[in-house]
This record gives sequence, C-alpha cells and structure tokens, in this order.
Amino acid sequence: MSDAFIREVEEDIRHKQISDLWKRYGKLVIGMAVGIVLVVAGRSLYTYIVEGKYNRQAEAYTDALKLPADSQSSALDPIIASGVDGYEIVASFKKAQLALEKDDKAGAVAVLDNFIKNADVADVYKDMANIQAAIIELDTASTDAIRSRLALILNGDTSFKYLAAELIALSELNSGDNEAAKTSLQSLISNADAPAPVKNRAEQYLSVIE
Repeated sequence: MSDAFIREVEEDIRHKQISDLWKRYGKLVIGMAVGIVLVVAGRSLYTYIVEGKYNRQAEAYTDALKLPADSQSSALDPIIASGVDGYEIVASFKKAQLALEKDDKAGAVAVLDNFIKNADVADVYKDMANIQAAIIELDTASTDAIRSRLALILNGDTSFKYLAAELIALSELNSGDNEAAKTSLQSLISNADAPAPVKNRAEQYLSVIE
C-alpha cells in the first residue's frame, strides 16, 4: 500500500472528524450568534414598547409569521424597509433563516449583505450578520473571502472577534491548510481573553490535525 494512498485516507478521516465536530458545534455557534442579536435587538424593541411606537410593526411581524411558509419571506420585506429599530433587525435575520430552511444559502447571504449595507444599522448588528454569513459560506468561500468578511471584527475591540478567529481557523481546515489552522487554533487557545467554549472547541479541532 503506497504512502500517498495512506496519506489520502488519513486526510479523509481528518476531514470527516472535523466535519463531525462542526456538525456538533455549528448549531450551538449559530444559535449563540442569533441569540445575541435578539437580545440586543430586544433593547430597541423595549424602547419602542415604552414609547408606544412599535404596535404597527409588531402586528405586521406577527401576521407575517402566521402566513404559509412560502409567503413569510416577502411579507417581511415591508418590515425590513420600515427602518424601525428592533423589528427591522429581527425581520432581516428571520428572512435569512427562512432562506436557509429552503437550503438557499446564497439567498440567505444576500439578505444579510443587504442588511450590512444599511448605513443606519449599528455596528453590533452588522458584526453578527457578518458572523452568520461567514458560517453559511464556510464550506464554499475561500479563506481569503472569509477573512475579508470578518476583517473589521478580527481587528476591532469586540468579544465577537474570538468567534471570528475560530471561523478563520475552520476555513483553513476546510481548505486543507493545516499548518495555518494550527497557528490560528494555538493562538486562540493561548489567548487569555478568549472565552472558554471557544478555547475548548479549538483544542478539539487541534487534536484532529496534530
């Protein structure tokens, strides 16, 4: 049996292990990202509740979600266009989620990118939209494209930068650049400020390729 064949089999096994780890953790990461968005957006919604300005959008959003699945996405468009803080945010992420449920990754990313381009959207929401878009594109986009999308987060002073760094490492793993992935993962593990869950995942990814 040739060394080349053995290396190919070992590489296939590593990719399978990495894929299994991402399947285990991916939903948790996405759920955390969306959860943060909803919590922060909820602050804006609370302001509108107190000021009595939210009723029309609240009704429109509730009505949209009562529609058949195929009609919900288009019903969210007027809410997104309304510019009402809170509901605009939640409706945008919901529209992206609906696209994902139809396995329309390109459509989901397009929704998020349109949201990101909105000059009135606060940076924290744009960061989370970029994180979610990077997660969606992880299996298809190049590492350079993922890094470009996450550049402002990686270089900024935000707790999201550790999640962004994890996604860069995963992209490097997906592309087969194990040495770059090792460096990225080791940097995360040794970073005293990185959250424990991110470090734990980095250690498990690293164990697969070492």
